[in-house]
Amino acid sequence: MGTLTADIVGLGLFAKRAWLRDRGWGDGVLRGAVLRGEIVRVRKGWYTVPWAPPSAVEAVRIGGRLTGLSALRSYGLWTPQTRKLHVAVPVAARGLRQPGDMRARLNVGDSNIRVTWTEEPNPRRGPFVWRTSLTDTLVHILCTHDRVTAIVCIDAALHGAREHQIGITEEDLDVIFARAPCRTRSWRSEVDGRAEAGGETEFRLKCLHAGIPFVPQPVVVGVGRLDGQIGPSTFVEVDGEEWHNDSAAFEADRERVLAVVARNGRTLRFSYKLMRHKWELCERAMRCSLVDDYQLSRVTGFPAFPGRMRPRRTSAESSEGETRV
Repeated sequence: MGTLTADIVGLGLFAKRAWLRDRGWGDGVLRGAVLRGEIVRVRKGWYTVPWAPPSAVEAVRIGGRLTGLSALRSYGLWTPQTRKLHVAVPVAARGLRQPGDMRARLNVGDSNIRVTWTEEPNPRRGPFVWRTSLTDTLVHILCTHDRVTAIVCIDAALHGAREHQIGITEEDLDVIFARAPCRTRSWRSEVDGRAEAGGETEFRLKCLHAGIPFVPQPVVVGVGRLDGQIGPSTFVEVDGEEWHNDSAAFEADRERVLAVVARNGRTLRFSYKLMRHKWELCERAMRCSLVDDYQLSRVTGFPAFPGRMRPRRTSAESSEGETRV
């Protein structure tokens, strides 16, 4: 006979009392296991293990399962920041509860929870009992989020598969966009999958919208891989706040910048905060650098770059929505 926790995990990490009783675990055994902290009672008739993801416990306690950005993060993929818990519940669901209190009814207007009602019932067992599948998760994001957020998420999933981790393939995109709203179909042409972080994808989309060509993850001999190339000898690095928090990484990064300069090139560094709050400054800096790049005749060892930036758009044309989560 296996252990109680092994049975719960085998049933999908969350299990109904009736199933556990069918496997020989009586009510007294379940109560004792809860008291000893060996298992956790999530809501009436539902149990899990102490190491279950907190967001999964909250979703099941509500009466649904993780979806959208919350589910995407649970798969270990790069995900835009959100303060909300994204939960899908069946349209016929009753008795929704607070994520932290199984005895209190859910306030659907809670600003920290985003509930989506779906025609599909929650699976009762298996790997998707507490979260939607990756394909369903991305369809949900396409249905409920803006263009930049959706493309960032799909790029992250595509990149994950290319790195032999959890993710999606090019073939999966056919299924995902076929199920998505018609308004999103044109977004597929902007999906790339080479970026190593969502901020890089967001930066790429902003550049292309502004008429600045952008090649993700160029490899420069003697330098390595950079976040992007926007001109024949102009490169960009896009860093989050957590980037290079140790001295060795800091020094290695500066060495890469100097290696580009030593080949008659230039690397422009941008932070996520600058990209999101001072984009006009970022764009102006890139345009000035590219003007110099196009005018100067240089001997470089950089990848060929045939693209050229388009004329500047008007302020109305170049406005780009922030990612809203």
